[in-house]
Amino acid sequence: MDRHRSIMSDGAIAVHDGLIVAVGEREETCDAFEAERTIRLPGGVALPGLIDAHQHAGHGFVRTMGDDLDAWMETCRELYLHAATPDFWFAEARLTGLERLLAGSTTALTMLGGAGDTIRADDPSHAAAHLDGVGSLGLRSILAVGPGASDFPKVTTRHTQGASEPVSSTFAQQMATLDAIISAYRDHPRLAAAATFPTVLPHDVNDEMRHHADVLRDAADAAGVRIVQDGHNGATVDATYELGLLGSTTVLSHAIDLEPRHIDEIAAAGAGIAHNPSAIFSQFGRCPVPELQDAGVTVGLGSDATAPDRSADMFRHLFQVTRYHRADRRDPSVIDAPTALAMATVDAARLLGADDRIGSLEVGKDADIVVIDADVPHLTPLTHPIHQVVYFATGADVHTVVVAGEVLMHDRSIDGHIDSAGILDEARTQRDAAFGRLARS
Repeated sequence: MDRHRSIMSDGAIAVHDGLIVAVGEREETCDAFEAERTIRLPGGVALPGLIDAHQHAGHGFVRTMGDDLDAWMETCRELYLHAATPDFWFAEARLTGLERLLAGSTTALTMLGGAGDTIRADDPSHAAAHLDGVGSLGLRSILAVGPGASDFPKVTTRHTQGASEPVSSTFAQQMATLDAIISAYRDHPRLAAAATFPTVLPHDVNDEMRHHADVLRDAADAAGVRIVQDGHNGATVDATYELGLLGSTTVLSHAIDLEPRHIDEIAAAGAGIAHNPSAIFSQFGRCPVPELQDAGVTVGLGSDATAPDRSADMFRHLFQVTRYHRADRRDPSVIDAPTALAMATVDAARLLGADDRIGSLEVGKDADIVVIDADVPHLTPLTHPIHQVVYFATGADVHTVVVAGEVLMHDRSIDGHIDSAGILDEARTQRDAAFGRLARS
């Protein structure tokens, strides 16, 4: 995923102090460095750590709700705002993080809840619990937190020591939550915050909302963080433009049913798109990825995971993105394998403003590396690695995962500091506790 899209048939990567210090032919590279540890996989393919440009915290506990979309969305709203505790977010982050780790997804941009008024922003402890949960696994996370839509105050429920009480939060208080999370993780090497603002239609825009958008944009600009909005179509892009939120640090998810003028506006602003071909939203309309890319817009691949019907396994979405656009165009050449893989690596890194550090295997970048074991029937014989990885690989083929030079998984064995069975047990406990609170409310 370097600028030349280099492929080495017999390569090696040297890592020192968390950074890539050499990428080259195996014999030459190994002769140049004396390593404390060497990982060899002759039948393997090394890739940059995969980047999930859009997912949702909390969804790992509600993916068993079935196909009733309205009931599922209402359950998410009640669960996240009135039944979730910091322990809930921590346990779910570790559950989904474990799924990500096993499938080679080293970085994700995540919404704290659903979107809009389902973002849990009354108290920074919820966001901190999610980030700390992901961080405990050694993975990277950018968490989008921010205020809900007008009107305020917003009412949520706090649970402490067996007691429950309503909590009322103003716009200023929810902005203070965002500010607190940005500040707390500003210097963290793997965890960070992003700002989010509700996605609205043009007729929803009023003076109060314009003021709120100005405050959030100024805060995000001052902190140097992304502004993330979920669930866009052409009309909502118009509203985002009117609110002054369409800029070079803006990430719009889904972005279906765009007209040519919307593509031009997005490109002119330097905004980016998180495309989720497996999402339900992408069934409601088409995200014009080829047209966006032709216009110079950065498009990253997202899972929209992990509920109600989606996986955090980015290899599934690599395959899906090719089918989504080829079926629409009736053209099997659209979104070829290298383009798809770039959307989950270097393009996604650019979308997140992190392509100077991650997204490709290049000297000077952080050593985020995924190694696939290609010595399996569905990847043998290995003749065209990009083609075969995109079309045939799955998360179960991931052999080794390295983040910032730290080996988190090797030979499908996870580092000893991660108690996989304990993560699953705690997930069941916290899911049951949250749904119990929901049933009593």
